[in-house]
Amino acid sequence: MRPSLPVTRKHTLPNSLRDRVLCIFLFVMTPAITIFEFLVIVPHYHDTLSAVVWVHVVLGMFIVMNIMGNMFKMTRVNTSVRNAPAVLLPGWRYCHICQENAPPRSHHCSVCDECILKHDHHCMFVGRCVGYFNQRYFLMALIYLWIGTLYSLVYQFEYCMDVMGGLRPLALVLQLMPHFGFFLGFLEPFAFACAMVNLFLVLVIALCTYLLITQIFGICRNQTAHEQRHGIVRYNVGLKRNVEEAMGSAWFLTWISPWIKSPPTGDGIHFAESIDTLYKLHVAKEL
Repeated sequence: MRPSLPVTRKHTLPNSLRDRVLCIFLFVMTPAITIFEFLVIVPHYHDTLSAVVWVHVVLGMFIVMNIMGNMFKMTRVNTSVRNAPAVLLPGWRYCHICQENAPPRSHHCSVCDECILKHDHHCMFVGRCVGYFNQRYFLMALIYLWIGTLYSLVYQFEYCMDVMGGLRPLALVLQLMPHFGFFLGFLEPFAFACAMVNLFLVLVIALCTYLLITQIFGICRNQTAHEQRHGIVRYNVGLKRNVEEAMGSAWFLTWISPWIKSPPTGDGIHFAESIDTLYKLHVAKEL
């Protein structure tokens, strides 16, 4: 099965208005916050272009390129069942919505309007479903987004507190509700902007933490979000094989760049099953 998609408008832009707004927001805010860090925060701590500054710049660009690159690659990979065999094989089902034969672990996405191989969930911020061939890119984008958000939050915290009048109880309260502080006159426009950036980063890191936990847990046990909710563990074939199926045989290199080749070890249609799990299911049926 060929995982590449034709470069068409349908497969480039998110289908729904909600996804388009969130996707544009993410692709704008990521470089915008990076520019804020480089032009405002870094000069506050460093007067000259020292080696430390270059470390921050190189590290920041590496993180941003991996975030944007993995999100881009996620949209360019075919996770649908469109190239699946036309014959309805045993264990498969026919989807009357998209009129395609759907293999096990695939589900129909109403937003993408197609069945997705090993469907995990629909990502609103990219406008694509996380499936068999692009889960690697979603996970790595999440990891670097988490790292970059935490890095920015810690690095700019002292500066933002100084702008808001120092580390004091009122500043912490205003950090949680900056709009109230602005309208009541406690925050100047620039201090309000800094507080909003901090609050945004806190929300992003909270969301990324939740998604990372579910993704790592699911990959280690070879479960989709649907299978986690329903307690399906029949595809858990050991940690190493589980990771290679999601991240590819070169999984240990995928952190370097999204362009490193590491395709999943399977085809998204046929899945090995745990012998222990099958035996337990057989015993349960006999009882």
